[in-house]
Amino acid sequence: MENLLTDETKMFQQMMHRFCEKEIKPVAGEIDEKEEYPSEILAKLAEMGVGGILAPEQYGGSGLGWVGACIAMEELARVSAAAALAVGATSFYFAYPILVAGSEEQKEKYVTAAAYGEKTGTLALTESGSGPDIAKIETTAETKGDSLVLKGSKMSVINADNADEMLVFARMTNNGQPGDFVLVAVDSKSPGIVIRKVPKMGMSAVATCEVDFNEVEVAKEAVIASGMESLKLITNALDCFRLVFGAVSIGILQGAFEEALSYSQSRMAFGKPICAFQAVGFYLADMYKMGRVARNMIYQAAFKADQGLDISLDAQVAKLYASESCMWVADRSLQIHGGYGFSVEYPISRFFREARLMEVGEGTSETLKETILVRLGLQT
Repeated sequence: MENLLTDETKMFQQMMHRFCEKEIKPVAGEIDEKEEYPSEILAKLAEMGVGGILAPEQYGGSGLGWVGACIAMEELARVSAAAALAVGATSFYFAYPILVAGSEEQKEKYVTAAAYGEKTGTLALTESGSGPDIAKIETTAETKGDSLVLKGSKMSVINADNADEMLVFARMTNNGQPGDFVLVAVDSKSPGIVIRKVPKMGMSAVATCEVDFNEVEVAKEAVIASGMESLKLITNALDCFRLVFGAVSIGILQGAFEEALSYSQSRMAFGKPICAFQAVGFYLADMYKMGRVARNMIYQAAFKADQGLDISLDAQVAKLYASESCMWVADRSLQIHGGYGFSVEYPISRFFREARLMEVGEGTSETLKETILVRLGLQT
């Protein structure tokens, strides 16, 4: 991985690591316990330029690309996956599609504001009836004069309750007949929008929401992309979002590994630390191995993404491996902690709960394996 980092990204990595250790790690448990949105931390991260990692300088960003994005997500998730999700919702899920397909006016309005921490956003994409097949969405957008009227429901919308804006992926209708797709920016406070927080077992400081659009009127000027261009935009963006989720997996994995390493070195049994026992030592070696492999896979794919290359298969395989490794490491780390691992007083219980989402979000393990089989020509 080291050969993929420039001097600039290495400096950014060091800065993120120091900040996370000093500002987030001491309060990560409290954030999780109280389920409080980390607004103060996000404000400080915005001052550091984290909100504009992908954006070029003209839009207030640092232009560190997907490698920089993965660095930020890994370092944040190593101490608090909730903080990583909060950053990712605005910086990637919301700002990235606009950066790729938006007009200059839209980029100035949304991307620049997101980079400076002046505006939060998210992406409303997933529906209960479509699952991973985004072409089967049922949320509609119908023309009404100079406006579009949105009708439908979305699920698994990250941070919708704190978002100023959200991108909504819908299907145009004409006299009730389905037509082209459209991606539109919507003010989250618009009349007709109903947001419901879904209780979760982890990362509750950043809500996952169901969002209903009950005849929500949006100006046509808010359309970011339409037709097959919008479908292609979202499809390509999902590959990059899998890298982000993979980087979060690596961060959680690393955090769980560090907890296991520290505990096993201090916990004594039969006159020696438990890390000296082969069973525990082998667990630690496997954790380290999985972390290195997953990290290399994610950053190699991120580097290719920054070169404008196709990363579809790379992203799927890397996300699959990183997320499953993350869950295994968190589980073994808890096992090393013994009974203490089941106590919420130890960070490993939080890492364990966070890790479980990684095998579900941005493509379940089963969905990704099915896709890989198709690429291998074993399924159609």
